[in-house]
Amino acid sequence: MQVFPVMGLPGLLPLLDSVGERAGSEWFGVANRRLEVGVTRYESAQDLIQALQVQGWFSKSEVDALRKEGQELAGVWVEVRVAGRGDYQAEMRDLVERLLAEGGYAFDDYSDDAWSLEQIRHGRPTGQTFRA
Repeated sequence: MQVFPVMGLPGLLPLLDSVGERAGSEWFGVANRRLEVGVTRYESAQDLIQALQVQGWFSKSEVDALRKEGQELAGVWVEVRVAGRGDYQAEMRDLVERLLAEGGYAFDDYSDDAWSLEQIRHGRPTGQTFRA
């Protein structure tokens, strides 16, 4: 799960420290050891979007979606991974919702569209629901 919050590092780091054990820019043991989190920080939202585009980590449609909404982003990329095997939808969703509490967007593994917190909670008008 890829999350691009509005929340800056002053709010983000204490949040992640409260849910996991930090080792540099990684957190382990999140959600009863079911999740791992990595944080990459850029100087600005524009630098973040440019890096994603240049490195080819995201599809053109994903980069375009972030570019459209990018002015409000904090320039922080949070990657949430499942540690081991299992379907930890509830744990992943809870953490993503906390990361997006102040706004921002997430990408799930099932679509190229950016999800807002409101869409994650209530689905899209098309009936599509968020899957972590």
